[in-house]
Amino acid sequence: MSLLDIGVSGLRVAQHGLSTTGHNITNVNTEGYNRQRTEQESTIGLPFAGTLLGNGARLKSITRAYNEFNYREVLYNESQYNYHETMRSNAARIDDLLADSDTGITKNIEEMFDAVNGITEEPTIISARNVGISTAESLAKRFNNLQTEMEQQHLGNINEEIETTVETINEITTRIAELNNEITVANSIGGEGFPPNDLLDKRDLLIKELSEKISVNIIDLPDGSMNMTIGTGITLIAGNISVPLSVVRNEFDASKLEIGVSATPGAKTKSIITQELKGGSLTGLFDIRDEVLLPAIREVGKIAIAYADAFNRQQSMGRDFNGDIGQNMFKDVNDPQVVLDRVFNSNQNSVQTNVEVYIRDASSLTGENYTMKYDAGNITIKDSEGNTVSGTPVAFPGAGTRLSIPEIGIDIEFQTNLASPANDGDEFLIRPTYNGARDIESVITDPKKIAAADNYLETNATLNPDNLSLDLYEISNELNPAFPGPVNGPPSALPDQSIRINIDAGANTYDITDPLGASLIGGPIAIPADKILEGPGLRFRIDGDITANASFTVRRADNDANDDANTKPFGPGDNTNALAMLNLQNTKTLDGQSNTFSESYAELVTFVGVETQTRKISTDSFETLLESATERNAAISGVNLDEEAANLIKFQQAYSASSRIISTGRDIFETLLQAVR
Repeated sequence: MSLLDIGVSGLRVAQHGLSTTGHNITNVNTEGYNRQRTEQESTIGLPFAGTLLGNGARLKSITRAYNEFNYREVLYNESQYNYHETMRSNAARIDDLLADSDTGITKNIEEMFDAVNGITEEPTIISARNVGISTAESLAKRFNNLQTEMEQQHLGNINEEIETTVETINEITTRIAELNNEITVANSIGGEGFPPNDLLDKRDLLIKELSEKISVNIIDLPDGSMNMTIGTGITLIAGNISVPLSVVRNEFDASKLEIGVSATPGAKTKSIITQELKGGSLTGLFDIRDEVLLPAIREVGKIAIAYADAFNRQQSMGRDFNGDIGQNMFKDVNDPQVVLDRVFNSNQNSVQTNVEVYIRDASSLTGENYTMKYDAGNITIKDSEGNTVSGTPVAFPGAGTRLSIPEIGIDIEFQTNLASPANDGDEFLIRPTYNGARDIESVITDPKKIAAADNYLETNATLNPDNLSLDLYEISNELNPAFPGPVNGPPSALPDQSIRINIDAGANTYDITDPLGASLIGGPIAIPADKILEGPGLRFRIDGDITANASFTVRRADNDANDDANTKPFGPGDNTNALAMLNLQNTKTLDGQSNTFSESYAELVTFVGVETQTRKISTDSFETLLESATERNAAISGVNLDEEAANLIKFQQAYSASSRIISTGRDIFETLLQAVR
């Protein structure tokens, strides 16, 4: 090779170096740009007179300053940071709502008991009773507003963000698939060592943006394209094909959004992958919804139900200003419409079945949702962790028959018969407390209807060797023919209208009879786990361990026509039942009789507050890790203007020197020509 050719090769290499350096400088502020560098090598020498003569240089490759480990570290920390930040910001808003005295319910609960205290001090003063009615109404509206705020605002915003985020993810994955195709084509026509660096940069930047939304796994392919999966291997991108995510409705609750995918574009049936998602803001939206917001709604609903139930039951166990048995202060927690709203059919069920869920014992409510499945004539109920609820599976009781599940504080009644195999596999979602805060409503308007006085029933132990405690739990139907009250005179064969409560020798069953021993409830009946005994128009609760052979008598004791006793006379100034209402402030009414109303709400506020603080710590941690990873990545891939300026001078000098080689070669050639002329 001539000296001219060697100089030209040097010119070409230096020119590529200048072009690449200029490309770096002009892209110093381009997001996602990775610094490029030229690599040159000498060409193989030519044999001449027993030696190898130099043959110049050539451009070997143009590569990116790229470290895969650092880049993937950035992706991971980006995904985790956005996940925890999404959780933190949403948890903080929920925390502010629940903890604020103007939007939470603590203040209203305290005001309600202050009003009850006023009634206990002056039960005959109508103004004091009016305050009680007013505060009951304010408390109910505060519960209503809290549910509306959490459900319509917070849950609504999360749903909107989910839909927007999924749209963005689909746009990004579509563009990545297109870039995969462009990169494959560019690699097929480009020489070895000359990858389409700018296309790779664009794809990496899109992957980084995608990792903010969801954590992804990348599988590089030999042709330069890549596959992308999420979760446990669910394909999101396969070469130049992207698989779009879909927002679908939950099979039970249409207001709850899920993420679905389908291998066939446009297919109606989607595989639900919500639980497969990891990292990124999209997963954070689902987790804050399922782990904080929805539990908070259910917990507030649980408190509202327990509050309404406790006051209604206490009202029933007292007499109002006119001497009548107290009426509900709040809407019945087992209102006909409410009991239907607590159950959702799966949209996969063979038929839609009407199911009613009744609150049996508010203290046993957990604030959880449950799934119920009908299979081969049996009913199985499972909690949110998939554990079978004690007492199930149980044989289907038939339409119109109550099925008690005392372990979780509810009764279930099917309004439609299920017939195997037509209904085999049908599933239902049971939400005992979700709408509790929405449904609570103050219904008492007449101040004289507040039942401040004691009831007229007296319970005496006929046989109680172990001092068993049996308390009146509720008066549910004073008009029941066997109820021991003034409306029902005793049958001619009976001495009075009293009832007898008897526990068997094994302490396993109970019966309620008239004075002559005839069962009034079709007993004996097994004593349920919650120890609530159902009687004619009233209910009792056993406190403590059940003992054998205990027997009690319940009778009217206020000097009625059939009894000369006058141990519980009525007077409008009696505050006995109002004191019992006031005592509800300190009674362990919720969470398995372990918390008062205020304590249960405080636990909820603490739970959300701890979640907020935990996510803040995690957010700050991953923010620091992300900054460090980004700095390390920038140190490798970023453009350093000082370095590029030095390279510019270096390649400029190389270009000038190569030009001088060409000039020298030309002069030598001219000298040789002159010599032969």
